[in-house]
Amino acid sequence: MSPAPETTAAPVAWRGLAWAALPPLLVLALRALMPGEVDAGALQRLETATLVSDAAEAFWMAARPLALGLLVLAVAAGACLFAVRRWGWARLRPALLGLWAAMWLAMGVGLTASDLNRAQRQPLPDQSVKVLLAREILPGKRTGPGGTEVYFEQPGEAEPMRLFAQGQPPAAFVPGSTALLHAEAGRWWGRWGRLTSRLAPASR
Repeated sequence: MSPAPETTAAPVAWRGLAWAALPPLLVLALRALMPGEVDAGALQRLETATLVSDAAEAFWMAARPLALGLLVLAVAAGACLFAVRRWGWARLRPALLGLWAAMWLAMGVGLTASDLNRAQRQPLPDQSVKVLLAREILPGKRTGPGGTEVYFEQPGEAEPMRLFAQGQPPAAFVPGSTALLHAEAGRWWGRWGRLTSRLAPASR
């Protein structure tokens, strides 16, 4: 006598649920166990500045990552729906679950590499930089007590750079003045830094 369909389908359903739920749960647990930013609040990520000429360009620059992400998700969802309709869920389920697990595995590897990259930073020589622009950043969950986003010219860089000076007022970075950049390079990529204000030449 062959087993009832319910008894054979149940283990398959539970295995599929486990493959779907466990990878994101493991990545979230890994993220919760990580210490986060090393020396949080002392050094901030040093990034290339994107200077815009009008409000529309500024809005697009802010919305572009979200728009591109939604576009990628829409294309992936459309491709999956087309494949399921053509070949059926039963045939594609192992491959899709494998891709799902591989995606979360890659995210876990990326989180680990990013944490090690920050933890093994190497100090760089201090540099004097020229302040181009400073704008106030209000307190918030991501910015803590707030501070100033400083745009500046750095020797050896073709484009302006920007850095968040946490807890410092905009008046500390007068356009045209100089500031001292204390920077560290990540183990494999990226740079972090801290700006020390200097008096503007006109105020001396």
